[in-house]
Amino acid sequence: MSRKKKSRKKRARPLPAAARSEQLSSLDRGKELTEKGLERRLSLKLWLGLTAAAVVISAGLVYLMIFRGRTPVKREPGQNILLITLDTTRADRLGCYGYAKARTPNLDQLAKSGVRFENVYCQVPLTLPSHCSILTGTYPARHNVRNNGTYVLGPDSLTLAEVLKEKGFQTAAFVASFSVDSRFGLAQGFDVYDDSFQAGLPFKTMNSERKADQVAAVFSAWLDKREAKPFFAWVHFFDPHLPYQPLPPFKEQFRDDPYDGEVACMDFYIGKVMQKLREKNLLGRTLVILAGDHGEAFGEKVETGHGVFLYEGTMRVPLIFYSENQLPQGKVVRARVRLIDIMATVLDMLGLQAPDKSQGISLVPYIEGRKRSDLESYIETFYPRENYGWSQLVGLVWADWKFIQAPRPELYNLASDPNETRNLYSSKGKVAADLNNRLESLLKESAGLSGAAASRSRLTAEEEERLRSLGYMSFAGSAKSDYPDPKEKLDLLRLMQQAEAYEFEGRYEEAFPIYQKLLDLIPDAASSYVNLALCQARLKRFEETIQTLQKGLARIPRSEILLSRLGHTYLVTGRLQNALETMARVLEVSPENVDALTVSAGVLETLGKTEESRSYYERAMAVEPENKYLRVSYAFNLASSGEMDQAIEVYKKLIQDYPDDASLFQHLGIAYGIKGDYAKAIDSLKQATYILPTPTAYFNLAVAYERAGEVSEAIRYLRLYLENPKGESEQRIRVAQSELARLEKSLQK
Repeated sequence: MSRKKKSRKKRARPLPAAARSEQLSSLDRGKELTEKGLERRLSLKLWLGLTAAAVVISAGLVYLMIFRGRTPVKREPGQNILLITLDTTRADRLGCYGYAKARTPNLDQLAKSGVRFENVYCQVPLTLPSHCSILTGTYPARHNVRNNGTYVLGPDSLTLAEVLKEKGFQTAAFVASFSVDSRFGLAQGFDVYDDSFQAGLPFKTMNSERKADQVAAVFSAWLDKREAKPFFAWVHFFDPHLPYQPLPPFKEQFRDDPYDGEVACMDFYIGKVMQKLREKNLLGRTLVILAGDHGEAFGEKVETGHGVFLYEGTMRVPLIFYSENQLPQGKVVRARVRLIDIMATVLDMLGLQAPDKSQGISLVPYIEGRKRSDLESYIETFYPRENYGWSQLVGLVWADWKFIQAPRPELYNLASDPNETRNLYSSKGKVAADLNNRLESLLKESAGLSGAAASRSRLTAEEEERLRSLGYMSFAGSAKSDYPDPKEKLDLLRLMQQAEAYEFEGRYEEAFPIYQKLLDLIPDAASSYVNLALCQARLKRFEETIQTLQKGLARIPRSEILLSRLGHTYLVTGRLQNALETMARVLEVSPENVDALTVSAGVLETLGKTEESRSYYERAMAVEPENKYLRVSYAFNLASSGEMDQAIEVYKKLIQDYPDDASLFQHLGIAYGIKGDYAKAIDSLKQATYILPTPTAYFNLAVAYERAGEVSEAIRYLRLYLENPKGESEQRIRVAQSELARLEKSLQK
């Protein structure tokens, strides 16, 4: 459906008076002094009566001084667009950003041959909301995705993929983490959304991922088969993420710093992606954007990982634009920009306008040198509130200042204190007040309270409720937060991080007492119960697992994650009816929960309620149509109900997607055999034996040949089966022996 919007240019807001008086940027001050000097020299020459020609020359010099360094950017409507996102990648851990120990030759070369943005902020230090901001060009207050795993990007948000698909682009995404699984809404607008990092398994765990080699491989395979028209592809690398476990040889080469090893590994496969574009003669017609989604903390302010705080280590990210034909080489943009600016920039370079709801701006004027001023950057994290019951943090980076609203607010001068060691909130009250007012105006505008409502200091009850629903009312006006400041919970944070470290190392017995203690200390957070329950499950203490989850539900009765974990635990312990009833409660809270739908379908099928289970498979596939496990299960359900033609069609489509999966040819062959089409059954079953010659494959092929009346071929495959029937049941082996004897005897007559 076409969604046309009117373009709206945003006016740059003036710098807050106090912030301006505190410190001009060095660039603006230099420009101001240069322009005044030029004016004085030009006036002096005119006063001394220089000739008109000299005046013209002087004016020309002024022009050259002002416009030196400007490099035009070409708009190319037919360019391919490749967006590569670098999960959990700090800018200061890449060679092109000055890190001497980095081994990032591919990223460094792209920066050297393209445009590198020196000072880039993500909007949220979390994977899902940050990617939502990248792909919609909006702040979280507008797209309303604030955390991983519990939010879905709504259909009212317009993504870059949707815009480009409407313009005739092929669209495809290849993601590496469950955090951006299609169930969370980012698939809208993509023709292909490849999130099959655990293909064939019934459930994707919260920490499901695939490594850079696999991501590069699936993108390469898609590129070989793509249509001959412009494409927009998103390739997502997840490697630099806890736990740091780089692939060989990087694992051995970076034993002392596995994070750098993960970054180096990712860089290597970025090189493979670029090489593939070159081999396909596409590099000269492709705009490549490489962006970190958020950074990573290494304990500078206690936090290891990301999500809890808004300090520079987790908020500063790399951003590189590369094109052989559209962009200047070796350009460095030092002004502050944001990830929300990527969408508008890409569309501008294609000669298109950004959607009305976009809050980012095109960075083309910065690349061309026509603009140099810093952009304000809104930042937030709701992770501490939703995961631990601590206060959310929202903030604004403006000029040299970073302001963070919290129960104990923070204000840092990033120019003089880049490590954020001196909180100036008390001593720079006027600056803090200006930035607080600006931040609240931005929040009101982002929440849809634009125009007069956004400018009013007092809100109506309805407007207050709107902000409250978005989680902001604790900061509106003089209201205090109902949640403790994360800075006051550093001891608890250390405990959590220690437990996670033990868990990453498989030391569950040592993690267990810490999770028990954390549950006592943070009893109102669902994550406390989930972490303890998962640890208990890994220790095979399933009764304790159930008790922990039930205890959590007594306190938080409609927690989707607690109910889902309980349903899973009932399933693995064989309590099918309990699992079914618990997943029904999950579906009351979240009707599209894929795990609940999948468990319900499987349990109902096991209980013999085939048609009822099919409806659950269909509902789950509506959310995840590419899910291999669901599709295979659905086909089996159809076949067991006698709907053989429909089952065959599902199997055929699966084989198109997974041509090397022998089991799919087995299923298809059996379906044809049940239908009585033995010729097609034999073709499919023979293909299965070519891919993977197992005893089962030989047995099924022998049965198909026997039913087709080809006795000698049936005998041949029964003999192959009996040569090595490893793993087969004694009963099937006896059946094969008996059938072989019967067939051999029939040939002797």
